[in-house]
Amino acid sequence: MKKPPKVRLRDNEPLQDYYQDRDGARYAVARLLDDAKDLPVFEVPLAGLNLSSEPWNGENMRGLAHHVRACMNADLSYPILLDWNGAIADGRHRVLKAIALGKRTIKARRMHWKPVPDREAP
Repeated sequence: MKKPPKVRLRDNEPLQDYYQDRDGARYAVARLLDDAKDLPVFEVPLAGLNLSSEPWNGENMRGLAHHVRACMNADLSYPILLDWNGAIADGRHRVLKAIALGKRTIKARRMHWKPVPDREAP
């Protein structure tokens, strides 16, 4: 008997294209990570992060499965990046994995400056 086909998911991208701050300005994540690479790493309590955002609005089941797989594969040894307001600029999949595993803290770096955006808010 032939097996049913496997559901295909899109490949994981190495990092998201951009980060949009609370004012709507956009920043290239690769640039933010490069700018922050020498910042100290510290443990931030997960309970202290703002978890109210809806990072994947309008995702269907296939799209959500893509993010679930990314969470399962996330490397918690790599610090997340917090922006100048303390919001998660990079690392949502790692944060979700840490929460699902019952962790209390996660490694982080925090930017203490607001860089010039790559695209201004509309």
